[in-house]
Amino acid sequence: MNKTISLDDLPRQVENLLRATWEADESLVLEQNGKPVAAIVPMDEYRKLHPDENAAAYELPVHLLQAYHGLLDKKFSTGLTPEEEVELTQLDEQLNEAEAAQPLIQSMQKRSAARHENWMQRFEKVMAKLRSLTNLTSQP
Repeated sequence: MNKTISLDDLPRQVENLLRATWEADESLVLEQNGKPVAAIVPMDEYRKLHPDENAAAYELPVHLLQAYHGLLDKKFSTGLTPEEEVELTQLDEQLNEAEAAQPLIQSMQKRSAARHENWMQRFEKVMAKLRSLTNLTSQP
């Protein structure tokens, strides 16, 4: 389901709209003067539109994010039990650790992709050389 919102209304509703996009898998169309000017789409939809751009992307664990935001919402709406406060603190620490690891993981993924690309280029050169040798030997 798609929602439409004026850019003037966006600042007041941004958190709820982004959460709806993320959690409910809804797209959001932004309008200015009644004309669509941009869209916010769930990551799965974005990945379908830009598969190469996201090949090496690393994301924080979704289950941790959902649990964290669920407890955070509860904290500000009805309050948390002492056990839930501890759980929220633990989730916050786990997310911080995962976030700190992102640059290293992304660096490793980029190096791996570069090695693969280098290997593919060398493989293509070898194959081209083999084809040219095959052509030389098959000529009378």
